Amino acid sequence: MKLAFKLPICAVGAAALSLAGAVAGSRWISATESQAATATVAAVPASGDGTLFTAFVSVLRNPRCMNCHSQGDFPRQGDDGHQHAMNVRRGPDGHGVTAQKCSTCHQEANLAGAHMPPGAPHWGLPPPNIPMIWQGLTDAQICRSLKNPKENKNRNIDQLVEHFTKDELVAWGWNPGEGRNPIPMPRDEFVAKVKQWQAAGAPCPSDTAQKAKS
Repeated sequence: MKLAFKLPICAVGAAALSLAGAVAGSRWISATESQAATATVAAVPASGDGTLFTAFVSVLRNPRCMNCHSQGDFPRQGDDGHQHAMNVRRGPDGHGVTAQKCSTCHQEANLAGAHMPPGAPHWGLPPPNIPMIWQGLTDAQICRSLKNPKENKNRNIDQLVEHFTKDELVAWGWNPGEGRNPIPMPRDEFVAKVKQWQAAGAPCPSDTAQKAKS
């Protein structure tokens, strides 16, 4: 009878130990899974901190873009951004003054030959009332300027993205004519990054970045 009485007690004890082990194991697994989940979240780059904009802002800083979005009332030339020859000026509508109209030399397409005048539809500078000057601005300042209808020709985000991805003058940067360096980032990659930024709500970087070099 004593042996028979001890067996159930042993069985109960074993069951209790098994249950305790299961609970402990469960807690350990949950903690491990939680840590893994946290690590996974941390590994995914945040989309609201401006990194999506900085991923393509180098294109906007490239000479093919910056030469028309630089300080001064004149366009620039070359990879060094020197002032345009022949004292070309912006003019009242961004297309030059008097006989020095942009269209005098810049046609709808590049002229054949090395260093011949480049061309694309509506070639010119932004107008003086909305000059869209990016030179010397931080990434955050460029981003905010681009999104501000008062500084981007009254475009909303969709219209801005359409300008970046479909405008023929913007596309010229990847086909600037013989003797000029095109924008190094492939155009397909640029378009994809711009659309990714748009889909995330077009977030801008913070103002902690140092002011860009002129």
